[in-house]
Amino acid sequence: MTEQSQWLQLQIDKLAEQQAKFTDRAFWLALKEMVREQDRRNDQLSGEVDGRTWRPDKW
Repeated sequence: MTEQSQWLQLQIDKLAEQQAKFTDRAFWLALKEMVREQDRRNDQLSGEVDGRTWRPDKW
């Protein structure tokens, strides 16, 4: 997880805690899950690029 993602998740947690309505809190928690998923996909794609770059049979 990147430093930016960690900061964003902390901010989302703070905002979610401040919400009185369930629907507003659910929005922030869903956003947090989306950020986590985006970060996971970013890690996967960077690993895929590294793997494709270092394939000697493709040189």
